[in-house]
Amino acid sequence: MKARRIFLVDDDESVQYAYTQYFAKSEYQIACASTLKAAKTVIASERFDAMILDVSLPDGQSIEWVPELRSSHPGMPIIIITGIGDIPTAVKAMKYGAENFLAKPVEMNDLQVILERCIELEAVRKRDRIQQRLLNQASPYFGKSMTTDKMLELAKIATKSETVLLLEGETGTGKGVLARWVHYNSERKSEPFIEVNCSILKGELLRSELFGHARGAFTSAVKDREGLIELADGGTLFLDEIGDMDSAAQAQLLKTIEEKSFRRVGDNTLRNSDFRLICATNRDLKVETKEFRRDLYFRINLFPITLLPLRKRKEEISGFIEYFLTNSGYEHLPLHPDVSRLLTDYPWPGNIRELKNMLERAQLLAQGEVLTDRYFPDLAPGFESEKSQKLEGLEDEHILQVLEKFNGNKSKTCEALGLSISSLYRRLAKISASR
Repeated sequence: MKARRIFLVDDDESVQYAYTQYFAKSEYQIACASTLKAAKTVIASERFDAMILDVSLPDGQSIEWVPELRSSHPGMPIIIITGIGDIPTAVKAMKYGAENFLAKPVEMNDLQVILERCIELEAVRKRDRIQQRLLNQASPYFGKSMTTDKMLELAKIATKSETVLLLEGETGTGKGVLARWVHYNSERKSEPFIEVNCSILKGELLRSELFGHARGAFTSAVKDREGLIELADGGTLFLDEIGDMDSAAQAQLLKTIEEKSFRRVGDNTLRNSDFRLICATNRDLKVETKEFRRDLYFRINLFPITLLPLRKRKEEISGFIEYFLTNSGYEHLPLHPDVSRLLTDYPWPGNIRELKNMLERAQLLAQGEVLTDRYFPDLAPGFESEKSQKLEGLEDEHILQVLEKFNGNKSKTCEALGLSISSLYRRLAKISASR
């Protein structure tokens, strides 16, 4: 079991020594600070299960710090230690969010009981929040076939491991869904799942989002900020579309993975975060060596899992259709054979995401009526598969027609197709080169 970490803020060295010796017997880890300034520095870079806070410190009264602590560390119990004459102040601290207070001289057995009760109560609250979140999430459906069963067997192995996981597959194949499933079926399920889409943020913005930044690190950095790597401490960090990450962020990430530590942008303080890393990409990183560091690729390619595009597992399309329609409350099942055939023959360049979006749009158009082919205007006869056409050419034509439908608006085109903006640009560049 992970040792509980307690932060003691008290300027009396004899108190620090006594508390450290006492709680070491119960396998607690104690960190100490003697001033408000020192305490604020420590709490900014480390995480604790509870804090013991003396009211009177050399550089001020800690009471005014409690609201800020409660805001920045909402789940950390705060126990106030106070002199007899400071009891009204301690009561004020509890109104600000402290869990309890004890008057000096402190009875150590009483303090330990209060600490353990507070920590356990917070653990129960945390489990309840996680359990409620899990209950609110529908069980994901990955399809039913021999190929998918083999993929899920690998995913089950990944839930029992801490190794870096690399999910490979086209946009819309369900890499994000699988990443969450692995997290919520692992021992880290009660800790945060933090997701970052590397294709949306670039350069300084991405590094600031991942690693955090110090005040003044750049023009808009008006205050210190935690990065998502810090927030993922104890949980899982999911880097989606890692192939779109710029080289500077790649270098910093590689160093973080190897050394288990990092620095915020513009800050020299070395920080630690215990996170499990899951990466996803729609590119072949092994081939695209000019854009992606080979050393980082070899570091994240320890346990790859490939998710096939929907067009290569057409036998699963009917299962996905039933799953999406059933979960949205649609009652007219099974679909008419003509509609099922239309959906099965379509190549789905946007994969499962595009199928889900199209079914949602069809239901909105149908207004509770039976779904017929007229509620799938994008799948009109001109879009249906023809044996004389190559599949890739059909996909290209569909992408161009959807782009034309939205008057060249690439954001709306991506939303309709279930593609990321980087994937759309690559497809358009490939189409342009072939014509």
